[in-house]
Amino acid sequence: ARKRVGEIAAESIKYGDTQNCFTVLERNTDEALAPSSFTCELHFNVVQVDPATGEEEGDSFEEEYPLEDLEIATSDFMAKVSVSDFRKSWETMGNTNEVLEKFALQFKKMEEAVAAVIDFLGMQPCDGTGAVKANSGGKPHMLHLSGVFVGGRSVLARAQIAMQGESGGVILKIAVRSEDQMVSRMVADCIR
Repeated sequence: ARKRVGEIAAESIKYGDTQNCFTVLERNTDEALAPSSFTCELHFNVVQVDPATGEEEGDSFEEEYPLEDLEIATSDFMAKVSVSDFRKSWETMGNTNEVLEKFALQFKKMEEAVAAVIDFLGMQPCDGTGAVKANSGGKPHMLHLSGVFVGGRSVLARAQIAMQGESGGVILKIAVRSEDQMVSRMVADCIR
């Protein structure tokens, strides 16, 4: 669960301008991380202003405006951090806390599938594997990813992405390794 602990308001926004405002959420560290979503609403005061003088005219009134829901995914707790030698890091990490999964994903192009897997996991592609080589001839693509999960836990992933014949779609085989079995499981579960 998360609770609102602060905000950074926009002092004023002139008609037609854009400003940013922020809400600060605190996570209960005693509870397991889980994806969540929040309904968002913007509360503001409307003030009529004389365009010539910039002076306020009349009374102000409160207004509210619904915004898109905010989704916090497990991947939002992952920092994209490269490793200099993925293969060595993979072997050093070992398979004690490894999670293996296989998924059927609905993508028509290999490039789209690779980009989606990177996005789902929130990790950094390593060794140039984030780009699909031209003329790969329909061969499976191997994607190497690294990152650091909240709490400073290193995470590595190897994902094999293969097109599934004429019917479209891809098969994803993924192995996730970290120092913590629960983290490996949470990262593997980021695939949707």
